[in-house]
Amino acid sequence: MQIKLRLYLILFAFFLFLVDQVFFLNTSTQISFLILVLILFGVPHGALDLYIDQHLHKSDSNQKIFLLKYIGNIIAYALVWYFFPIAALVIFILITAYHFGEIDWLGNTEKLIHKLAYSVIGLLWILLLLSKNINFALQIFIRMERSAFNENQWVHLANKIYPLTLIGLLAVYAVLFFFKGSFFSKNKYYYYSILQQITLITFAFFMPLWLCFAFYFGFWHSLLSFDKIRITFSMPNDFNGWKRLLIKAAPFSIVAWFGFVYITFLTLNSKDASGIFTLLFISLSVLALPHLQIFTKIKLKEDR
Repeated sequence: MQIKLRLYLILFAFFLFLVDQVFFLNTSTQISFLILVLILFGVPHGALDLYIDQHLHKSDSNQKIFLLKYIGNIIAYALVWYFFPIAALVIFILITAYHFGEIDWLGNTEKLIHKLAYSVIGLLWILLLLSKNINFALQIFIRMERSAFNENQWVHLANKIYPLTLIGLLAVYAVLFFFKGSFFSKNKYYYYSILQQITLITFAFFMPLWLCFAFYFGFWHSLLSFDKIRITFSMPNDFNGWKRLLIKAAPFSIVAWFGFVYITFLTLNSKDASGIFTLLFISLSVLALPHLQIFTKIKLKEDR
């Protein structure tokens, strides 16, 4: 359940919040911090898929077949983005909801109803972030050609969705309260999950957008994912264990870093930075699909 790590990350989020309150970090500083965090943790946490597959399948894993399937999924999803951008966006929201819900979840995962529960929570969380930051999200949405939605329609939709996400999260946790024994191995994990969700929502509400994203994706999601992989590889939970994990992720991370730096360079030198940012968003999304297919095979043992 990674309770200690989650508590440390929440304390770190408080630290980031205090730093921003004291020094009033401008947008440029926040984006620079976000880029640094993505380079250090965000990109590498998705660069271990090949090793995860090899570890889970042992000698049955064929590297060439794995890479062909992995690249094939990327190409197929990229084609969906090109021909059906709205459908691709819906797919991305759904797989991200499942993946984020899976990492944030502190309950049981064996049954379909468990997966449905954390998928719904993940979906509500993603929609909350998107609807609250609709002005930023519009930079991506309105760039999608052949979209039937204009800017005013997106804003109108977001204004309706935002309060519903908060009500929805409250309703889900209210229902889970009456079925704690079915969804959580220990009652305390239910209360931990509520504390965690309230804390994340509070940070999303009060933190500046880029700092919030740097914390949630760069630190929270990536480090919890890294720790899950570390446990799967039976690496020690110390400096050497984490260093070995980062070194193991380095080869594929370096390839991704070059692409990331190249797109960042284009953005800084482009008169149409929002268009380049949309390209970066789509690039990250097409990598998320095969990453999800591999990562969800990992089973995390309960903390004792």
